[in-house]
Amino acid sequence: MKKKALSFDEKRERLLNIFHERKEVFNLKELEKLGGKAGIVPQTVKEVLESLISDNLVESDKIGSGNFYWSLPSKAYQNLSTKLKEYEDEIEKLIQTKENLELEITEQMLGREETNERKENLQKLKSLKEEYEKKLAAVEKYRRNDPERLKQLHNEAKAAKDKANQWTDNIFITKQWLMSRNPALSEDDLNTHFGIPADLDNL
Repeated sequence: MKKKALSFDEKRERLLNIFHERKEVFNLKELEKLGGKAGIVPQTVKEVLESLISDNLVESDKIGSGNFYWSLPSKAYQNLSTKLKEYEDEIEKLIQTKENLELEITEQMLGREETNERKENLQKLKSLKEEYEKKLAAVEKYRRNDPERLKQLHNEAKAAKDKANQWTDNIFITKQWLMSRNPALSEDDLNTHFGIPADLDNL
């Protein structure tokens, strides 16, 4: 059976592990050799190395005519923690904005005609959901580097997701209540009348 090729993130992780396990300073040729032993195609080591440098996980310096590279586990952890904190802050802001929009939509649903403002709010809600998913995926990217921290973040994200789903459930309950009071109304009628997307669903 053909051996499965490593993903770019897996290559990054293995190359970073070489620095942290050996705790030495390397040149590119040495890294290509060690990377090859770790399953990274030598020709791709430079690209992987540059991505680690751009994320401040690996440091470099030119000494004489040669370039040398190293990485301190403590600094790499600090950089990852900083990125995680940035993502946490962004997710928290997105969740708060999303909840505020959903609350406003729920309050305006009963007894109101469809308005451009409602359409805009629903579009914002859709955009926030998409951005929320992207941020959550970005945080997951760092899962292997700090398992305990990301486990906590995963739990917080799940709690936020449950809250978002609760607001979606409130919309469904409100529609059911309206249909029970007005048998002539259909769900399609309500969706059209209040500008509710037909594919509105839980996260």
